[in-house]
Amino acid sequence: MTKSKKLFIPYITAGFPSKKLFLPILKTLSENGADFIEVGVPHSDPLADGPTIQMSSKAALENGVSLKWIVQTLRSVQTLYTTSQQIKPLILFTYLNPVLNYGLEKLLKDLPKPLFYGVLIPDLPLEEAEKYLPLFKKYKLNLILLIAPNTNKNKVSKIVKACHGMPHNGGFIYLVSVTGTTGVRKKLSSSLKSKIKEIKSFSDIPIAVGFGISNATQAKEVLKMGADGVVVGSAIIKLLESSNGNSMGKLKSFAKSFKSN
Repeated sequence: MTKSKKLFIPYITAGFPSKKLFLPILKTLSENGADFIEVGVPHSDPLADGPTIQMSSKAALENGVSLKWIVQTLRSVQTLYTTSQQIKPLILFTYLNPVLNYGLEKLLKDLPKPLFYGVLIPDLPLEEAEKYLPLFKKYKLNLILLIAPNTNKNKVSKIVKACHGMPHNGGFIYLVSVTGTTGVRKKLSSSLKSKIKEIKSFSDIPIAVGFGISNATQAKEVLKMGADGVVVGSAIIKLLESSNGNSMGKLKSFAKSFKSN
């Protein structure tokens, strides 16, 4: 990952709006500007997610989607999609309970490489995460770590230090734009710029901002603040929910809008 590259990282809930659209959605996003794609594991108690992603998670669970299904589905197409480069690197977004139920080392071993770039576990505290870092290095996967607006400087420095030890050049830091859950927001936090500057004072690891980025105009604003990329989730889920049979066409146009700025 080059420092100058601006990252567009869409989030989807695996199996929403249907299982059969899972791979077409990944392919459409990959072909229309995504640099990474977050694949959300549906969970019955998604603490960091707002109502839109909670809705998609509930629907995916009702569709029979599980962590095991996601892994098996992507393993079955691993060779096809890695040799033809039809899918951009994936980041598994999951909570700790599904990981522990599956088995952390088994999961890291089973995730198809190089299709998967890393894993993001929002309810895994840094103090716990540090003891798992050797496993991530062993299986050549990055653990994507989050920084919140209220994360103090001492903890920011520890997170940055942990990132420097990741297999893929430190990966990137996920900066949560607000204190709260995911969801579309009309305005960005006024403190976002100063938090980006604070993180950059410790490291040049790329910073991707998520939670509340809903359109290309907001993305451009975040990049002007010094961020290196944006994560977009709830707006994509809303689009998929209301697309009325033209989901891939609308998704293509939406994704392209983020790379045209």
